[in-house]
Amino acid sequence: MKTLKMLLIVSTIAIYAITALASLTQGLNWPAVAIADLLALGWRSQFDIDFLIHLFLLATWVTWREGAGPRAYFFGFLSIIMGGMFSFPYILFAAYKSGGESKALLLGVHARP
Repeated sequence: MKTLKMLLIVSTIAIYAITALASLTQGLNWPAVAIADLLALGWRSQFDIDFLIHLFLLATWVTWREGAGPRAYFFGFLSIIMGGMFSFPYILFAAYKSGGESKALLLGVHARP
């Protein structure tokens, strides 16, 4: 669990740094870049579609893990829109909250004490 937490900390710092650099160099209009990449039907399209599918699967898990209430759907939405900028800190917080138990981390509100 320590390795996972460390990886999540490093990943969070990295994704925020890369996002800041991309925003400064290419602007904030990321939807235009993403849509252009998707419509190009090349390797970037393949990567982006694969990534989108992963984001939807992650959002489904987050929503289920949180108990499918308003907060859960909001967290699922953030998982899709923000990707790792939301999900890395979310999983890190969940790992700390689980007390090192994998079952509690994976199942969330569905874990039985």
